[in-house]
Amino acid sequence: MTTAADITIKVYREVEDVIEGTATGGSTTTLVDSTLLGTLPNDHFNGGRLWILSGTHTGKVFAITDFATTSGTVTFASVTGAIAAGVRYAICRSAYPWDQVVSAVQRALESTWVTGIDSTLDGDGETLEFTLPAGVYDVKKVEFENAAIANSGYKISTHWRETSDGKLRFDYGYAPADGYTIHVYYRKLHDTITDYTTTISNEINAEWLKWTAAKELLWWGVTMHGQQVEYRIEERMNKVMANLQGRLPRREPDIMI
Repeated sequence: MTTAADITIKVYREVEDVIEGTATGGSTTTLVDSTLLGTLPNDHFNGGRLWILSGTHTGKVFAITDFATTSGTVTFASVTGAIAAGVRYAICRSAYPWDQVVSAVQRALESTWVTGIDSTLDGDGETLEFTLPAGVYDVKKVEFENAAIANSGYKISTHWRETSDGKLRFDYGYAPADGYTIHVYYRKLHDTITDYTTTISNEINAEWLKWTAAKELLWWGVTMHGQQVEYRIEERMNKVMANLQGRLPRREPDIMI
C-alpha cells in the first residue's frame, strides 16, 4: 500500500536535499540526533517536514516547529509514545512547503483516472435502459452477478453502450436478468489527498506519480527561487524530464470492453 507519506518523501528527494539518519534519543515532541549537533544553523528545518521510517511511528509525517543545533533536536507536535533511539528518519527544510508538495501530487493525479465501481443497479429481465447514478460516467466495463447465489461470480457483458444523456443502454435481447446486480466500472478522479495517511490507488504508477509531481513542484520552484544555485532547479528538472520519458500514469493499459 502506497500512501501520501511514501510519495511525498520521494518527491522531496528529487527537488531538494533530504537528510536521513538515526535518532539517538527523543520524546513525545522531539527527535534528537547527536550527529546533527552544530552541523546546521538554528531553525534550519523550521517549517519543514520529518518522516519517521521505523519504529512505533513508522509512516508518520510531522511538521517541524523548531530545530536546535546545539543539541541536534527537532521539535514537532506531541504524539503518543516517545521517539526512541535507533528510529530511522528523514528530514527536509521548507524550501518547498508541504502544501505545495501535496498540491503537486494532487495535480498529477488529476491528469489521469482510477476505476470506480457502482453496484446500485439491478436487472429485471426486461429493462434495457438504465439511468446511471450521479457521478457515474465514462463507463469502461459492465458485469452481472446473480445476487441470489453467494459467490456466483461475475459475468462480463459486451452488449451495452453509454449514451450522451447519462444512460446505460443494453442491446435488444440482452437485458440484465431478473435479480442480477449490475456492476458498472467507470473512470473517476482519484480521491483527494487530505493528509499523509491518504492511500494512493494501486492503479497508479507510483514512479510516474513521483516524477510528474516533482516536475510540477520544480516549476513552482522556478517562480519562487529563480536561478539560485543552491536549489539546482535546472539540474533537477533535467533529471525529472529524463525519467518521465516513456512512463505511463497507470499500471495497466486502458482497455475498453
